[in-house]
Amino acid sequence: MEDRVGYSLPPSLCQSRPWLMISHGQDAQRQTFFDISKNYYYSKIIPELCDKGICRSCSSYGWLVLRDYTSHDCSLLNLVSMEMIELPPIEYSTSEYCILWLPPSDPNSHLLVVFKDFLMLWRPGDAEFVRKEFLFDVEFNSFLTVTVDEGNIYALVTPHGDIVKADFKDPIVHFKKLINGEKPSLGLQEGQVFYDCYLVESNGEMLLVYKIYSASFLSYKVVSTFEIFRLDYSKDAWIEVKDIGERTIFLSEYQGRSSLVSNPQVKTNSIYFTQRRHLCIFDLDDQSIELSLPCPNVSKSNSAFCWIWG
Repeated sequence: MEDRVGYSLPPSLCQSRPWLMISHGQDAQRQTFFDISKNYYYSKIIPELCDKGICRSCSSYGWLVLRDYTSHDCSLLNLVSMEMIELPPIEYSTSEYCILWLPPSDPNSHLLVVFKDFLMLWRPGDAEFVRKEFLFDVEFNSFLTVTVDEGNIYALVTPHGDIVKADFKDPIVHFKKLINGEKPSLGLQEGQVFYDCYLVESNGEMLLVYKIYSASFLSYKVVSTFEIFRLDYSKDAWIEVKDIGERTIFLSEYQGRSSLVSNPQVKTNSIYFTQRRHLCIFDLDDQSIELSLPCPNVSKSNSAFCWIWG
């Protein structure tokens, strides 16, 4: 890596705040990294990311799960060390979710690739994925969003607040239901008929974040507001949250993360998200949405956005 020129390497990433990475151009050959603390972007061409898509995944510890557009081979890439781990081939091309549980350097680490009726498990050093069956306490259709907290895997499986926790018991993985009580009650207004939901760990608490859209005749949905609920284990219910204090929530397409960012340029008590090629900030205090264009050179189409941490 010492012999590589600067434009083929990512900028120095920070653990305390995320960067917005935009993959764009033909076959995702270009990457733009936007620093929200400096309002500045860096254009790169990183060979390890060219012709690859970031899998729908819950990945942290600085690692991304990648899939090659041509060969469909998967790999793990650390954007801090630039270490790349080629994964064994998987016969199935369409997965629901990828979950990296602990970094690959940890002896207890493993990668789960979840399909409709089973999952595939890989541990560092394994020559192939191992198929495992799973059992759900609730009716399972798909993983809407997944989060990992203190080595535990939690998944939202319905938009009504049904979450499960993974219990690894050979020969199956048992996803146990965590809450049986009151469901979130959304205050949808007229025209607000679409929403996405995210399960976000925040300072030891589990949050359910709803991104609510206004009805639109355009080719894409327009975000109008957000609602947040906190899981109260003592009441077995989701409780509405109006304020997240000094924390900030960052939402990608399939994953959310809460962070305590000590930088005056990053707004607290807010939600950062993307819409088309715009960076948007929802202020929980006044319910306003601020839009900016992080990189004017990025196309409106064929661009993928995600938040990355060091």
